[in-house]
Amino acid sequence: MSTTIYKVDASPPARAVLMVADLLGIKYNACDINPLLREQDTPDMTKKNPMRTVPFIEEDGFCLGDSHAIILYLFDKYGKPEHSYLYPTDKRKRATINQRLFFDCGILFPYLRSVMAPTYTGRLTELSKSIVRNIEDGYRMLDAYLSDSMYLADDVMTLADLSVITTMSTLHGLLPIDSTKYPKLMNWFINMSEKEICKKINQPGADQHVAGLKAFMENNKTNQKSKL
Repeated sequence: MSTTIYKVDASPPARAVLMVADLLGIKYNACDINPLLREQDTPDMTKKNPMRTVPFIEEDGFCLGDSHAIILYLFDKYGKPEHSYLYPTDKRKRATINQRLFFDCGILFPYLRSVMAPTYTGRLTELSKSIVRNIEDGYRMLDAYLSDSMYLADDVMTLADLSVITTMSTLHGLLPIDSTKYPKLMNWFINMSEKEICKKINQPGADQHVAGLKAFMENNKTNQKSKL
């Protein structure tokens, strides 16, 4: 059975899947898709992944989208006892990890998407006050989640941290974390960023993503000025 991961390295959700796959020792085929060129919109890709999002995986006809669902599936299928720290069997710890994953999916990443969508469509030239307020509120909540543990759901890194660090790496590149306002979040971010898995997979893609967004904003600014 072969696993194919459809991805682009700049995508935060794709980076989460790639890091989990690497930690679990999964042998997979990587297939790059360029969302800006809408390569995920072909009839074949749409049939496999109606959400038309990146990443998604395919295994012998089984297709699954959404990075949060994917990393849980990969853990359930390929996780070994030595990987149990990523998603422990304790029901309350799992519930906490799930909540943090839902937070990333339902709140934090949409804050980032509110930057990405208008930037890639030529409308956004800089972060608006409302965008900044939303991102800051996300930072506030994450800082609060870190009040009782070193990581987001436990005192060791879990799937929640691997998912959230990808979103945060792009957000931090656009709106740096204020360490005086969010010291626990800053400490967590530094700690996660220093992990070899993040250096290997997350940071290169994050750098690419941030640079791309900033370049698009500058280009949008130039284009809008030229129309005045």
